Amino acid sequence: MDAPQSSDWKSALAHSLAAAAGVDLTPASASLMPPTTPLCDYCSNLAFSLAKERKTSPVKLAAEWAKNGKWPLFIERAQAVGPYLNFHFAPSFWSDLLQAANRPAWGLLPNQPIKALIEFPSVNPNKPWHVGHLRNAILGDSIGRLLSASGRTVERMDYIDDLGLQVAQSVWGEMKNTWPVEQETNSPFSKKFDHVLGRRYVWVAKQIERPEIDKEVRAILKQIEEGHEPVSGPARQLVEKCVKAQYETAFAFGIYHDALIFESDIVRTVFKEGLQKILASGAAIKETEGKNAGCTVVKLDGQPGFEGMENADKVLIRSDGTATYTGKDVAFQMWKFGLLNDTFLYSSFMVQPNKQTAYMSSKSGIPMPFARSQLVINVIGAEQAYPQKVISAVLRQMGHAAQADTSIHLAYEHVVLPEGRFSGRKGTWMAGESGLGFTADELLHEMCERAAEKVQEEYSQEEKKSISQAVALAAIRFSFLRPNATQKIVFDYERALSFSGDSGPYIQYAYARASRILQKGAALGRSPAAPSSDYVFNEKETALLRLMLRWPDVLEASASKFQVHPIADFCLDAAGRFNEFYTTTPVLADGVNASNQSARLMMVASARMLLGRCMDILGLPKLEKM
Repeated sequence: MDAPQSSDWKSALAHSLAAAAGVDLTPASASLMPPTTPLCDYCSNLAFSLAKERKTSPVKLAAEWAKNGKWPLFIERAQAVGPYLNFHFAPSFWSDLLQAANRPAWGLLPNQPIKALIEFPSVNPNKPWHVGHLRNAILGDSIGRLLSASGRTVERMDYIDDLGLQVAQSVWGEMKNTWPVEQETNSPFSKKFDHVLGRRYVWVAKQIERPEIDKEVRAILKQIEEGHEPVSGPARQLVEKCVKAQYETAFAFGIYHDALIFESDIVRTVFKEGLQKILASGAAIKETEGKNAGCTVVKLDGQPGFEGMENADKVLIRSDGTATYTGKDVAFQMWKFGLLNDTFLYSSFMVQPNKQTAYMSSKSGIPMPFARSQLVINVIGAEQAYPQKVISAVLRQMGHAAQADTSIHLAYEHVVLPEGRFSGRKGTWMAGESGLGFTADELLHEMCERAAEKVQEEYSQEEKKSISQAVALAAIRFSFLRPNATQKIVFDYERALSFSGDSGPYIQYAYARASRILQKGAALGRSPAAPSSDYVFNEKETALLRLMLRWPDVLEASASKFQVHPIADFCLDAAGRFNEFYTTTPVLADGVNASNQSARLMMVASARMLLGRCMDILGLPKLEKM
């Protein structure tokens, strides 16, 4: 039985348990779990739930099942320990697991007929990514990796707000072209276009405090919204140029997209149809009196999830006919699910470093099969919880309960550096006297510099630079993914770069150590092979094998809950278990016979595969040497 690669082993054990206990398969299967202590390989707490019903003690029930049960061949023995039924697996089971874990598809779940669309990071296109945007982007990217590994089809989408007031302000500034003389800065990104535009935006934001300039900006915004030249064309060009600069940052962190949808194209194409369908369904009405007179409003007072809220009703269309952000977002969400006619056209935005083309919505181009998803995940800050709830509420009131249930707001909290908070509009993200600020570019640069100081081996300058960049990237990504998304992060440089545990570099080092052992084995003419029938797995080997056995369940549970932090915790555990195995179990030492060397090399290869699966989801670069 290839039990470790599938759920067959668990199904077989559940059937045997159900027969022994005289119950249906469902409660028997639900009772099976990995142990919390290393007393056994798997266990069941079924006796707890049946004891009261059968008017006997759970200890007695467990003892009866252990003695009389007809267990699968891979169960070496079943043992009652108090009310628990503990199972011990035969060595052949672990041997099968080792062989399965060395196959290319191991650790990936079967394909499912589910298409997941993930929208992230949706940064305003007139400034660089700061560290808060980076958390959004890393989280969205890793959720995509997680869902792909769990068998879902994934589409990564970026919403480009090219109709925002911030864009109009930047367009006004570019048209005036009267920028103040900038002070010299030590930042290596001072000439990068999104940084340049971001600094200019800070200056413009101060100018619009003057009423006459604010009026000029509002006039520009109206021309952009209505698509009038000669403003709308240059505005779109400015936005695209800024996004391309922002994507240089994305690529440095290993983040890529499939499609970019511009807000102007949403308004020009699908928004009208979306609004008509919302009104036709009765999910929104046009108010005739009160403070919202003339507005199209979703009535939410007293609705489930909105109880006790003041002013729960949400305006979708203002009285002047302009759409609110939420109004456009509802229509966009409907389009993502395929509830609207797809009238978008697409052209190439750019070919990314992963060789995949990122497409953008445009006035001309070709249709493409984006969206039409069964699951939509919007990675948006926790402060946007209310409008995201409104989107689901509108879908539900329209009769699209399934889409409402699969509209996921993946909320996340802020990131701050030890220096404190920052503001995009006020420019407190910009470089100060140190030459570095709170942008994602500068964070990665600083981490690369610090990582380079920790690289002690004698490498060439090119190797040292490559390793430092990989270590810095792992340090940042892991630090952003290890906490629950709803936890605030205060980024700690030294902790992030630690090689002693609880960090991305610690995991990288375990992977590199496994790679070195396998390389050394190959040099000695040794290759991984299944253990012989008389091979005895020691305590550290068994602990590592039990962890491998848990992987499919951890992967599916994390994907179902849209949580990456359990994968980060599991990866740390795997690295720790492997290091314990390595320090206590000789692999290629002179006193180890050839058969055992090959068996332990297979253990190393399996652990490396497990670490690699976790690292792929977390986006941690794999290093063969450190």
